[in-house]
Amino acid sequence: MGVLLCPAIGRGQAEIPGSPTPATLFAQAEKFHLTDQSRFVGVLNQLHQKERLLSPAQRWHLRYLDASQASLQADVAKDAPILQDVIDHSGDPVLVTRASASLITILAYNRHYEQAFRLANTLTANLPKVTDINARAQALRSIIQMLGLAGEHDQALKYVQQLHPERMPPESRCATYSYKVNAISSAVTLSSADPELLRAIAICLADKQVVFANTLRLDRAILLLDEGHAEQTIALLQKIAPSIRQSQFKPHLTELYYVLAQAYLSLGSYVNAKTWALAVIAASDPQSFNWPLQTAYDVLYKVEKKTGHPIAALSYYQKYVAQDKAAMDDTKTRALAYQMVRQQVLDKKLKLEALDKKNRILELRQVLAGEAQENSRLYILLLSLVIVFIGLWTFRLKQSQVRFRRMARHDGLTGAFNRQHFLHEAGRILHRLHQADAGACLVVLDMDHFKRINDTYGHAAGDEVLRCIVAVCRRELRDSDLFGRLGGEEFGILMPGCSCEQGVDIATRIRKALAAAVVKVGPETTVVVSASLGLAHSTVSGYAFHQLFSDADAALYRAKHGGRNQLVVDTGGGMPVVVNADARDTVSA
Repeated sequence: MGVLLCPAIGRGQAEIPGSPTPATLFAQAEKFHLTDQSRFVGVLNQLHQKERLLSPAQRWHLRYLDASQASLQADVAKDAPILQDVIDHSGDPVLVTRASASLITILAYNRHYEQAFRLANTLTANLPKVTDINARAQALRSIIQMLGLAGEHDQALKYVQQLHPERMPPESRCATYSYKVNAISSAVTLSSADPELLRAIAICLADKQVVFANTLRLDRAILLLDEGHAEQTIALLQKIAPSIRQSQFKPHLTELYYVLAQAYLSLGSYVNAKTWALAVIAASDPQSFNWPLQTAYDVLYKVEKKTGHPIAALSYYQKYVAQDKAAMDDTKTRALAYQMVRQQVLDKKLKLEALDKKNRILELRQVLAGEAQENSRLYILLLSLVIVFIGLWTFRLKQSQVRFRRMARHDGLTGAFNRQHFLHEAGRILHRLHQADAGACLVVLDMDHFKRINDTYGHAAGDEVLRCIVAVCRRELRDSDLFGRLGGEEFGILMPGCSCEQGVDIATRIRKALAAAVVKVGPETTVVVSASLGLAHSTVSGYAFHQLFSDADAALYRAKHGGRNQLVVDTGGGMPVVVNADARDTVSA
């Protein structure tokens, strides 16, 4: 049943008999907010027509609803000032909590992570004071969302336990169930038939909250695909596709396309896989990065490779690597923002404690001013304690600074230099070598069949393999060599002051050492690994890093497609040379 727009009310006019009261309209707006956008917008129009009749509190409520309507598009420039105004000036604790939660979502969507984490910290501190059931649930959902972005899934589960969707009114319980299931799935692996997941989907459909229902159904489709049920995945996606297209929620469209592309690829239907992967690209901003776009490039790379188009495959692989790097950089940015906000909170707490101690000392000095000798001893003792406290605080602050500097330069998993620092240092070293007319080798190393290790033994085993790879490589490298992780299972090695023959010798030792290494990934489980390497030298490629890297990467590509577990050297104008490809060393992970 549609909502009729009220006629405009002139200055001094009374309400038309039978028209809804503002209180009724606000109740309808809250009801339709997440269930029926067209009716929600209609109710907002009626409220704006009655704006002269609204109380100050109701006008603040209307401003919040206006920003909530706009926030579905997550426009930080447009929506954030409105929500901040509600937070700063409404004076309504419930509206402040709800506006804070909405603003956190907008900031996080637009990757303003530090602001989002800072506001989430404030919301967490004020949570015990929030008594309104809907506002508290909205605040908990935002806190859980930010902890998930920071990778603090165990911490997020503690807040999930405070969610009670079964107690929520119909307009809020679907969103609460959705956030609860999502947080649980981030910490533990759910199955496609998990009762909590199926129950959440049924409740969202019953409450007519199609966007949340589609989110959960897409999650279930991904679980079905991970379990090897490609046909069931396609059937589910075809069933929900009309609903997704009708809602026009762009993230759902791209997710629908990329899951279809993966499902058809797993079935060997390359034409359909390519069609849906291209649909993802068409629906995405090519200058941005997201998981569907990264997956689409990976699917296209595999399709072109399988169908015998190596040049197109290489082009898509390069785009996939760029997306992977952007995703890794975004993950690191989130982690650093989270740690920075935590450090700021800790510093503020320490400063407040130091100020509190100082005030206590001053009070003691005033109380004991008349007791000369005893006061002198106490003063000296207290002053010593303050000096010790300040020294400890300064020491902790210095430790934090050192730790942040290391985090900015090193890969958190392996301890090798991260991509950004490796590229910066490599450019600086190559410039120095160019001036000194000294040679340099660049090696790009990529593990063979690394995905099989993750799929067979799990990501924890894959992480252990990467750490072992770094340890093996470091044993073979010189102290002057620069070693970094470029992304995933790909590593870069810059060897300054090194001839091509020396570089080949070092790279060969690394290849053989990796092929001979046995990595223990469990109490009774070991895996063997191998790597493909591409080498470029400054005498052929020059000292520009991008050219050295391009030539080494092209050599690596030939090593991969020439049988793996081999070293290929770029020789300039001719075909790259396979230096070694010992069949006895080739190990399939």
